Amino acid sequence: MRPIDRLIKYLREKRITAYSFEKTCQVANGYLKKQEKGKGTVGSDIVERIFRNYPELSVVWMITGQGKMIHEGSDDELTRNVMEEDKPAYPSDEIITELRERIKVLERLVNDKEKIIQLLEARFVKQKK
Repeated sequence: MRPIDRLIKYLREKRITAYSFEKTCQVANGYLKKQEKGKGTVGSDIVERIFRNYPELSVVWMITGQGKMIHEGSDDELTRNVMEEDKPAYPSDEIITELRERIKVLERLVNDKEKIIQLLEARFVKQKK
């Protein structure tokens, strides 16, 4: 399940409309539908807006699928629940920075794969002619 799918699951569970979400997070109308249908990813700037406006939504759950959807405790408690027990909990700023970096890497990978798909599609069209 992709982060966008988990976000949509959260919104449905909380009965938050796409329109309300898009307005609250200041994203374009149709953003959710476009991301859900396409192979797009949730950018780090959008992730920041989401967690600013929906603080109960677990950042770790949305990005990785690990832990619980709803953030019930402090950042340190959430981190301890998700990470292996023998590893120390990291301050929330470090987690956010690490997750932003992971998002950037994943966005680059998606972009690379989209370019490969375009090249293969172009080759397929040429072969058909």
